[in-house]
Amino acid sequence: MITGLRRSCIFVPGDSERMLAKSPTIPADVLLLNLEDGVSASMKDAARANVVRALRSLDFGNREVVVRVNSLVPGTGIQDLQQVVPARPDGVCIPKVESIETVREAEELLAALEKNSRIDPGTLKLHAMIETSRGVLRAAEIAAASGRMATLIFGSADYAKDIGCRPGEDRAELFMALQMIVTAARAGGIEAIDAPCFDIRNLERLRRETQQAQRTGFDGKSALHPGQLPVINEIFDVSEDEVVWARRVIQELDEAEGRGRSLTMLDGQLIDDPHRLAAQRILRRASLTRGSPRER
Repeated sequence: MITGLRRSCIFVPGDSERMLAKSPTIPADVLLLNLEDGVSASMKDAARANVVRALRSLDFGNREVVVRVNSLVPGTGIQDLQQVVPARPDGVCIPKVESIETVREAEELLAALEKNSRIDPGTLKLHAMIETSRGVLRAAEIAAASGRMATLIFGSADYAKDIGCRPGEDRAELFMALQMIVTAARAGGIEAIDAPCFDIRNLERLRRETQQAQRTGFDGKSALHPGQLPVINEIFDVSEDEVVWARRVIQELDEAEGRGRSLTMLDGQLIDDPHRLAAQRILRRASLTRGSPRER
C-alpha cells in the first residue's frame, strides 16, 4: 500500500544489487528503479534481472515502486516491460517522452502484459520523463494522453544539453520549462516532479532548488543520493501553519455560503473558490503525510 505522496523520488541503479537491497529502508516516497541512463549497455540484462528479483523478493512497505525502462525504440524498453510487469511494480517510467504516440504505445503494451500476467487492467501507472525541447512543448498533450498517467518528471540535464543552455544556481535558464511542466501536469490532472540537484553535497543549494520547485507548484523533487531526502521531504511536507490556514479558509467560505455569498474576507484578503481548492489540496496532503516513509 503506497502513501499517495510523491514529495521525494530517488533513482536506484538497477545494476547495483547492494543499492537495490538497501532501497526499502530509504525514506523516499517514490523509488525509481533505474534500467536506463547510468546503466551501461553491457549491464542492461543483469540490471533487468536484478530489478525483477528485487520486486519479487523485497518488502518495500508504503513506498511507490516505479521502474524506469529503456526507450521503447529500438526495443530494449519493450524487453524491460515484458520482464518487469509480471513482477508487479506500481508503475513504469518512460524516458525522453516527446509525443502522445509514445505514451499510447506504452499503454497498449501494459494492457497486454497485465492481461497475460493476470493483473487487474489499469493497475500499473505511467510516469513520463520530460527531457527534451520537444517533450516540454508537448507536455500538455503527454500529460493527458492516458488515464494511466501519474506524473511528469523533469530531466533537466538532458533538457539543458538538448537546448544548449548552461543553468546557473538560480536555474533561471530552466524556469520556462519548469513552469510549462507544472502547468501541463495540472491541466492533465496529474503530478509533477522536479529534476534532481546534481551538486550532491551542497545541501544549501538543494534547499534553494527545492523551495523554488515547491513555490513553482511541483509536488516533489527527485534525488540522486539518500542524503538529499531529508531536505526534500521537509520542504514538501505540509506545515502546521498551512493546515491552520486551510481550515480557516474552508470555515470562512462555508459560513459565507450560508449567508448566500461565494466570497469573503480572511485576514484582510479576499478569498473564494480557488482558495477553497488550494485549502482542500493542503489538507489532503497533510492527511497523507501520516505514516509516510519519512516517519517510519
